[in-house]
Amino acid sequence: MWLDTHSDQYEAQRRAIRVGIELPVRVKHGATRSTVILKDMNVYGARIEGLEKLRVGEPLYLMLPGLQPKLAFVVWSRDRVSGLEFEHRLHDEVFQLLVSDFAIKHYRETPPPRSPQRRAA
Repeated sequence: MWLDTHSDQYEAQRRAIRVGIELPVRVKHGATRSTVILKDMNVYGARIEGLEKLRVGEPLYLMLPGLQPKLAFVVWSRDRVSGLEFEHRLHDEVFQLLVSDFAIKHYRETPPPRSPQRRAA
């Protein structure tokens, strides 16, 4: 479900805890390339700051360090801040490496949050 604004309701529906990160990254949306600040992320998506209000559902590519461009879709956008959902979730090991290298200090000093384990019925 895509929402056009950030809300407490969406916060309650988040599938994993976000980890705070302050990292300049490149974004490609349409024919435009920009630099934004990656503010936080989890294995399912991220929050970026620095682009004018994007349209909900708009695809863009996020250039995360050491990875191929990651396709993501805008799930909410307000002012110059947008929430993204990755087309395919990050692998836990890749996410933990990004956290250990780029997370805000207090996140690096504690074990990174793990994704919920899915169990067969």
